[in-house]
Amino acid sequence: MRTKASGFSILEMIVVLALIAVILGVFIYRLGGVGDQNRIETARGDLRAIQTAINAYYLNHNNTFPSGTDWLNNDLVNDNPRVLRQIVYDPFRSGNVEYSYVLRVNYYVAFSYGPDKTQDITGIRGDTGELLGQNDDDIYITNGVGFS
Repeated sequence: MRTKASGFSILEMIVVLALIAVILGVFIYRLGGVGDQNRIETARGDLRAIQTAINAYYLNHNNTFPSGTDWLNNDLVNDNPRVLRQIVYDPFRSGNVEYSYVLRVNYYVAFSYGPDKTQDITGIRGDTGELLGQNDDDIYITNGVGFS
């Protein structure tokens, strides 16, 4: 008499592992977008704080905006009175890289590179405050008109 062995056949194991792999793949793919959304919200919050600090700096310094290459550290964080508590970094750039800032005449733009991690804003038109470059995925604040 032969007894039937209990357990799974190799084919059943392959089918189950394939299903698990597909489910994990979908799950991981969906989580990838959550990370970008968190970074987008972080950038928006940081840029709102930077905009408030720029406006405070403007009022404290005879209607002039921050300028120079180290604008965030020298003008906002180390200002007297301090208008920004600490340096904030662009969550879409590797390492500790500050947000980008362009000042032209009486218009400014501060921006994050956004999810594609490339700079799409190239400048600001001084006579109108219109942003130059592509209206892609950069996250920005400006006292100008933005993109037209």
